[in-house]
Parts: sequence; C-alpha cells; structure tokens
Amino acid sequence: MERLTTSQKTTYLLEAGLEVLHAQSNEWLNEIEFWKDESVFFYQLIVNKTSAFVPVIAKDHIEKIENELIKITGGDLDDLKKEVVQHEVFLNDLLESKYLSEESYRKRHELLTFSILKFERRLKELKNEIFKLVKQIDRSK
Repeated sequence: MERLTTSQKTTYLLEAGLEVLHAQSNEWLNEIEFWKDESVFFYQLIVNKTSAFVPVIAKDHIEKIENELIKITGGDLDDLKKEVVQHEVFLNDLLESKYLSEESYRKRHELLTFSILKFERRLKELKNEIFKLVKQIDRSK
C-alpha cells in the first residue's frame, strides 16, 4: 500500500483547534465540488477532441482515461464528499456532547487528510495523461 508522507502543515493542522479542522473540512468540500466540475470538463474535452479524428494508437489511451473519469464522476467523488459530510456531522455531535471523543475525531480527520491527498494525486496524474493525449491527437492531425 502506498504511503503518503505527512507534511509539517498537515501535522500542524491536526494539532490545531476544532475550528481549524472544521474550516479545512469545508475547504475539502469546496475542492470536491471543483473536482467534479473539472472532471466533467475533462470528460467533455476528451469526447469532443476524440470524436473527430483519433489515431489508432490513442484509442486504448482514450478508453482508459474515459473509464477513470467515469469512476471519478460516477461515484468516487460522491463517496469522498459523503465521508467529509459525515465527518462534519460527527464534529457537530462532538461539540454538542461531552461523551464523544475528540481524539477519534482527530484520527478520522487525519485519515480523511490522506484520502484527500491521495485523490488529489490521482486527479493530477489523470490530468497529465489527458494533456499528453490531447497533444498526441493534435500532433497527428
């Protein structure tokens, strides 16, 4: 399993107050919405760019990218968003109850941080593949 390293910023944020963690969760939700829009844009770009002229060597590449974009927009981003929303619900419950553990909230926040970072890396790699593909198609015209 691949391990993401913890940055100093991440470590600092995990030790910060609950308000800071709440703000970071809200940033994640905004980022997820942006990623959804961005993924739809890239899917449309791939479909539009490849519908006219597709070199044979790019067909497998296109299919791989389309499948990844479908996975991202068809559920992975929604699942990630649900996790963050549930995390925010837990925070609300934590603030209203003295019986819930702040430590478990922080641990969950740390796990979510790694999920967000992993997804962000996945999306960056996909965007690089899309850019390479578009260049390849443009060169073959």
